[in-house]
Amino acid sequence: MKKWKKKEQKDSEDFEGKLIRGSGNQWSRPGDSKSDRFLIESKQTEKKSYSISLKTWQKISDEALFNFRLPLLSLQIKDIELVVLSKQDFLKLLKG
Repeated sequence: MKKWKKKEQKDSEDFEGKLIRGSGNQWSRPGDSKSDRFLIESKQTEKKSYSISLKTWQKISDEALFNFRLPLLSLQIKDIELVVLSKQDFLKLLKG
């Protein structure tokens, strides 16, 4: 199984969500997985860095808003896993 597919499956389990079949190849199925709270976009790379553009983040955010969820980017760079949220969403989660 390809690494990106394993990453999507692991994120779906970790965030207690469900994989979205056909994600990435149909406009009607945004995100890689979704939970009750989050629309999750999963990315992984074996390189030493990963760049997030404003355009990419805006796409993730818009899709999440349309699905009544918070946008979450789950990123794996080599063996390090990170979660990217907007500061506003992170503070909301801390408060409640």
